[in-house]
Amino acid sequence: MNKGFGNIKADKIIEKNENSVNLIFTIPKDCLYFDGHFPDYPILPAVAQIDIVMNFASEYLGTGIAILQIKRAKFLKIITPALTLLLKLEKKDNTLNFKITSPDENDIYSSGTIIIE
Repeated sequence: MNKGFGNIKADKIIEKNENSVNLIFTIPKDCLYFDGHFPDYPILPAVAQIDIVMNFASEYLGTGIAILQIKRAKFLKIITPALTLLLKLEKKDNTLNFKITSPDENDIYSSGTIIIE
């Protein structure tokens, strides 16, 4: 795992099978993803969200982290430090669908479809 992802761990696995996982995670305030983005108002960059998705997919679904194409991605709400989030991942063949929401699923932060190797 890279330094940015290294201190992000699943707080709780809600559901997991061979092709999907739903988990709760929190992005620590000291996560390297926030460095310089932005000093007075740290936010999680979109590229970091994709990195988190791919690292969790690799860890729990065995996908690896190689991306062939990001087919669709929407970043709807700002993610700030210490926010607890729900990640839903589903793998079908070489397609990975993701959705990052609040734990109660009332707020959608990002979602998308990634084509993987």
